[in-house]
Amino acid sequence: MSSPGEIVGAVHDREWTLRGRRLRAALLLMLLAFGCVCATACTPGSSAVASGPGFSEAQAELIETLGSPTAFQIAYAPSDDIDADGATSLRRTEVWYYLEHEQQISFIDGVPVAVQGWEFMPEAPTDYPALSPADFHISMALADVEAILGEPAEEVIIDPALAEEDDTHVYVTESAIFTIERGSLTYLQTIGVEQ
Repeated sequence: MSSPGEIVGAVHDREWTLRGRRLRAALLLMLLAFGCVCATACTPGSSAVASGPGFSEAQAELIETLGSPTAFQIAYAPSDDIDADGATSLRRTEVWYYLEHEQQISFIDGVPVAVQGWEFMPEAPTDYPALSPADFHISMALADVEAILGEPAEEVIIDPALAEEDDTHVYVTESAIFTIERGSLTYLQTIGVEQ
């Protein structure tokens, strides 16, 4: 049995550990807000990021410090740049939500571009699935997204002409809303999905 002094010491040590984690998280969020964190994108096969393929160094560092985001949004949008063939390339934009820190962090192609507080943070259900932004990419078809989400998706027809002419389809599950355009994932949101 532990003595009262050992219990007090253990509680004191735990408090300092929690304070250290909070301080480290706050410092990282401040550094991201001021653009001081290196954000070199890693390739899926790179060993530079232990947290998983598809994360930049800044994202991997954020995950190490704060854990995986509670919820997130991913969108692929045309960039302003035109490549050598005259085609527009796509940029991956992400917003990660850390509900317990009341923060949202925005990325463009893995580079942090904004850190914002949130006055209204929706509650995530206790059975919210553990999903990762790295699990989703533009080359995914409907079946691929359903496999990661672990549930079938129901199509929501917002504009029949859009679905027919542009081959753009919106789907919803209990854990995500997403868009498949011409057979590819172009948008996914895990926050704000009503059960």
